[in-house]
Amino acid sequence: MISEKVELLGKGLYKNIPDELTIHAMSTSTQLNYVGAEDFDGNMLDNILPSIIEEDINPRDLLEIDYQWICRCARFITFGPYFTTHTVYCSECGQVHNETRVDLRTIACKSLPEGFVNDIVLAKGDLIDYDGEIHLHLLTIQERINAHKDKLFTTPSGKINQEYARLCYMIHSIGKDKDSTPMAIKAFIEKHLSYPDYLTLVDKAMELTDYGLRAGGVCTCPRCGDEDAAYIALVDDRFFRPTVGDLKSGRDLRSARPAEKSA
Repeated sequence: MISEKVELLGKGLYKNIPDELTIHAMSTSTQLNYVGAEDFDGNMLDNILPSIIEEDINPRDLLEIDYQWICRCARFITFGPYFTTHTVYCSECGQVHNETRVDLRTIACKSLPEGFVNDIVLAKGDLIDYDGEIHLHLLTIQERINAHKDKLFTTPSGKINQEYARLCYMIHSIGKDKDSTPMAIKAFIEKHLSYPDYLTLVDKAMELTDYGLRAGGVCTCPRCGDEDAAYIALVDDRFFRPTVGDLKSGRDLRSARPAEKSA
């Protein structure tokens, strides 16, 4: 079975997860039983990742950025890097709705800086009115799931404000309280921060935690041939549904590697 050693983006930040994991290709039974399930993340974390990661870890303890990174690696190992998208975004043509095979290796990944510690500080003076430190951290995949389902952040329309929930889960210290709960963070924001401060906080939090895979990559526009067109490829169920053409292109790429080494 094909396997590969994968170095985690968050290496050095974990207590119970090694810096490098061995990832195996997905089996046919795994694909048939789990990938198409309604709860993609839940099945990936509870069934698929435990079956393809050689080391004994709890995938729910992974940082969100490493969860997506491992999913990407598993997709490459199992199917290859090619992906068929149905929409390309071109500066000349606008949105082009056309089946286009793209190379997922064009998706950039922003690594953590050297010496990164998962305690990100907004210094005094970073906000408009509030003059205190705020401490944030990168979310684990479980924290992200919890945030997106937290009914505490339900709006009058009945939908969960996932952006707000995510922010409150990222903050672990604000004001005099240390290691605050999302509920306490929410109460502090609504009681003590002005709306300009809230908007600034959202912007700064996004800027300071913007690591990991980007949402998409670059490709050639199928209409005009512009090589700076873009596509979106989120890590979801469709990410693991290659076409036969994608698979053949991946096979051809693997077949070409020995020839490249001997050239």
